[in-house]
Amino acid sequence: MTQPKAARAPFVPASLQLPSGVFVYRFYLSMVLLGLMLCLLAVRYSEISFFILVLINTLFCATIFVRSAFKDLSNGHIGFSLLVSVVVYAGFLYSACHTFLRVPVIGPVAELYLYVSFFLTMALWVQIRRTRAREGAKVYIKKIDDFLPKSGRILKNGKEQRVFAVELKPGDEVCVQPGERLPCDGVICKGHTSVDEQLMTGSHVPAYKQVGNTVYAGTINKSSTIYVRVEKPLPVCALMSVIEAVKNSELRRSNFSSPLETYSAILLVILVLVAGLKYGLVLSQQGISSWLYNSGILLVVFALGAPLALLFADIFPVFFARCFARKNGIVIHNEHALAQLALADMVFFDKTGTLTYGKLTVKQVCPVSNLKERELLEAAACAEQQAEGPFASAILTYAQAQKIVAPKNDSLELFPGMGARVHYGKHTILAGRIPWMEEQGVTLPKEIYQTPHTVVAVVKDNVYLGYLVLVDNLRTGARETIDYLKKKKKEILLISGDNEPAVAAVAGEVNIQKYNANVLPKTKAEIVGNLRALGKKVVMVGDGFNDIVALLKADMSIAYETGQNVYANWVDVVISRSDLYPLTLLLTINRKIRQTSLTNAVLSVVLGLIWVEFLFYSAPHQPDWRWPVGGSLAIIGIIFLNSMRLLRIK
Repeated sequence: MTQPKAARAPFVPASLQLPSGVFVYRFYLSMVLLGLMLCLLAVRYSEISFFILVLINTLFCATIFVRSAFKDLSNGHIGFSLLVSVVVYAGFLYSACHTFLRVPVIGPVAELYLYVSFFLTMALWVQIRRTRAREGAKVYIKKIDDFLPKSGRILKNGKEQRVFAVELKPGDEVCVQPGERLPCDGVICKGHTSVDEQLMTGSHVPAYKQVGNTVYAGTINKSSTIYVRVEKPLPVCALMSVIEAVKNSELRRSNFSSPLETYSAILLVILVLVAGLKYGLVLSQQGISSWLYNSGILLVVFALGAPLALLFADIFPVFFARCFARKNGIVIHNEHALAQLALADMVFFDKTGTLTYGKLTVKQVCPVSNLKERELLEAAACAEQQAEGPFASAILTYAQAQKIVAPKNDSLELFPGMGARVHYGKHTILAGRIPWMEEQGVTLPKEIYQTPHTVVAVVKDNVYLGYLVLVDNLRTGARETIDYLKKKKKEILLISGDNEPAVAAVAGEVNIQKYNANVLPKTKAEIVGNLRALGKKVVMVGDGFNDIVALLKADMSIAYETGQNVYANWVDVVISRSDLYPLTLLLTINRKIRQTSLTNAVLSVVLGLIWVEFLFYSAPHQPDWRWPVGGSLAIIGIIFLNSMRLLRIK
C-alpha cells in the first residue's frame, strides 16, 4: 500500500518573501506624493506637474510590484503584484496619452493621475499588512533563562560543590534541595519527594518520586532533599529539546494562502476578456486603422475595472470578525489558519487545562461507615487550613461551601505535593496522598486504590477517617463540542503527560476512543509531525508550555489562556473563556469570513465594471478626477457596510 504524499506547501508570492521595510518607505513616499497632488488641486496646476509626481511614484514605488510580478510569472503564478502593476501602469499610460498626444486616446475621463496614486498608496498599505502578518508568524522564546536551571550541587569526595548546570556530565551525582529546579535529566538514587512537573507534563498535581524514578531538568523539587544521578546533562535534556525546537521552529501560519491572490488572478482574467471583447467590437465597427485611438478602451478597463474596493474585500470581514471574536473571549492572531480547522482531519486535545479547567475540586467525600462526612471534612480542613497548593485550595473551598468551621491547629508540618501533619490540642491529623500515607505506616482500604482520580486520605490520632476524591472537572461544553467535531468528520485524539488512569477517565467522560498518556512534549510534537508528513491536516488544542512544540508543528494552534501563557501571541488563536464552545464558534466565524469576503470581491468587480460602463456612456462629457475616485470610494463604502454584519454572527 502506497503512503499518502505530504501536502504541498502553498506558493509564496515574491512580494511576500520581501521584508516589510521595503514597502514601508515606499508607502510613505507615495503618501507624500499623493498629498502634494491634493495640495495642487487647491491652486492652479498643470497636468505636467501631476505627470511628474506620478512618474516619480511609478518609478520609485510601483516598480517593486513589477519585479515581484515577473518573478511570480516565471513560476506560473498570477496574483496581486501583477494586478497592481497592470492598474498603475495602464492608468499612468492612459493619462500620459491625454497629456502629450495631440489627439488623445478615447476615454471617459481626462486623466487618472490622482486615481493611480491613490490606488498605489492603498496597495502598498495592504502589502505592508500582508508582509507583517507573515513576519509576525516567526517567533522565538524571548526568556529562555526563565526555564533553565543555572547551577547544581555536585557530590565529590562526599562534599557538595556548586557548579554550572552545563558542566554536569552523565554519571555525576547531584543534590537537589526543596524549591530548586533540577539541573539535569536523571534518576533518583537517594531520597523521595514530590516534583512539580507542570512544565513538562502539564499536570498541576506534583508527581511523587522515589528511588529509581526519572526526573527532568527544569522541574521543581517540592518537598525534601533528593540525590539524582545524571543521565542527560542540560545541553541534551528533554527541556532543552523543547526549547531548541521552539527556537528553530517557524509557525505554520507563515505559509498562508491569501484570498487576495486568488481574487486578483480571477479579476485579471475577467479584465482581459472584457477589455479584449470591447476593444475587438469597436475595431470591427471602426476599422483597424483606429487601433491607437481606441486603445484607450483597453487602458481604462484595466485601470478602473480593477476596483480599489477589491483590496479591502478580505480586510474588512477579518477586522469585524476579529472584533466579534474578541468580545466573545477569542483572540485571533492568524485569520488564515481558521480555514485549517474546517479542513482538519484530526483535532488533538491536551487534557489538563484544555478539556478540563486545570483546577482541582472535591468530587466525593468518603468517610468510613460509622463516621459522618462533616467530621471527615473538619479534619481535612484543619490539616489544610495553613497549607498552599491545589489540594489545600480544593478542600478549603469545598469546606467553606459546606459551612465547615475547622479547629485551628497549633503546628503544621507540610510536605508539598504529598501531605500535611498538624497538631491541635492533644490531637494529631494526617492528610495526604496514598504513597505518603503508606510511608507514615497507615493501612488503607482496597477501594481507595481503585479510583482513577486524585485521592487525599485523612487520619486522626492514628485512626483512619476516610478519603476525599479530587477531580479536575471538564470544561463546560466539552462533550457537546467533541460530538460536534465528530459530526464534522474530525478524528479526535487526547494526548496528555498525565497518568493513564486519569487520562482514560477524562476520555471516557467525553467519549474519546483514542488517547495517549504519559506523553512528553517531544513525543507530542513527533506525533503531530508524523501525521502531517502523511498528509493529514492537524489542529492542536493545548494550554501549557509542554504543548508548545506540538502547537507550533500543527496546521492550526489553539491555546487556552491560563495567565501563565508567555507564548500567547505565538499561536493562531487564544481563548480566554472557561468553556469549550469557542471551537464550534471558530468554524462559524471562518465560514462567515469566507462568505463575506467572496461577496465583497464579487460586488467590487461587478460594481467596478458597471461604473466603467457608466463613465463611458452615461457620465457628463470628460468628467474630472472626482468621478473615478468618488466611484471607487462609494464601492468601498458598500463592501464596508456589508462586512459590518460580522459584528453580530449567529
